[in-house]
Amino acid sequence: MLANALLPVFLVTGVGWLLRKALGLSPAPLAKLTFWCLSPALIFDSLRTAELPAATAWLVVGFAVAYHVIMLILSIPVRRALLPGDRDGQAVASLTMMFGNCGNLGLPVLLLALGRTGFEVGVIFVAANSVLVSTLGIGVITWEGRLAWRRMLRTVLRVPWVYAVAAALVVRAVGTFPTWLGNATSLLADGAIPVMVLLLGMQLAEVQPRQVAMEAATLAAFRLVLGTLVAWGLTAALAITGTVRGALIVEGSVPTAVNSLILSLQYGRRPDLAASVLLLSTAMSAITLSLVLHFLTG
Repeated sequence: MLANALLPVFLVTGVGWLLRKALGLSPAPLAKLTFWCLSPALIFDSLRTAELPAATAWLVVGFAVAYHVIMLILSIPVRRALLPGDRDGQAVASLTMMFGNCGNLGLPVLLLALGRTGFEVGVIFVAANSVLVSTLGIGVITWEGRLAWRRMLRTVLRVPWVYAVAAALVVRAVGTFPTWLGNATSLLADGAIPVMVLLLGMQLAEVQPRQVAMEAATLAAFRLVLGTLVAWGLTAALAITGTVRGALIVEGSVPTAVNSLILSLQYGRRPDLAASVLLLSTAMSAITLSLVLHFLTG
């Protein structure tokens, strides 16, 4: 189970790394393709066809909100102790601890380890995570003593994932959708997972090893350990069981999100630290995710 679920994902990630290193392929066009087309199609098509009960879907959304708020709160004492006086570093520390790579890495692991039901739970989690990155994440990275509300609103309105979620909810409410159009969105959605995993490898190849520091290693460890413990404890507190529980624990245990690096680059706040945490947490997750899946399926 562990080999079948994790090895394919990390092997394809390695292929993406080699494509960048050996052939010099730029991840930028692939990132735009994923952001504007493939990931919205995946979210839309998965939510449109999901067979999860509405109550379960809302439970996943509630879990996602509670999880990220708890991780933000826990990140505050960690960042103050680790990066005193470094406001930029503290913002990145919270961002890298809060947001995990629930899409590029989490979804393929769920599909291989927990099947279609686990994958559908993951898609709903990713949809909620996308909204939180666009709101709470922007608030954290732009925090200068006050929230930049206008900037947050402009960012939310420019993120295609939000519209994909809204469109899927409308289609489910209407109850009908043209078969030919559904086939088209399904084709795009089917291409999303392999492209996302390749993109992860290509983006990791751009991280410079000399940037790695003790602060990054500490944040990577906190991200993986605290994220797993919070997910495990929160599912118990909410009395979540079965495949839904397993899927949410996996999504809470994934390494730092690529979006953390993207936001730190966008706003010029310690991208070196974000890149290092991304690299280290992804490498360390080969061990931690194996342990998580072992306890879940053993």
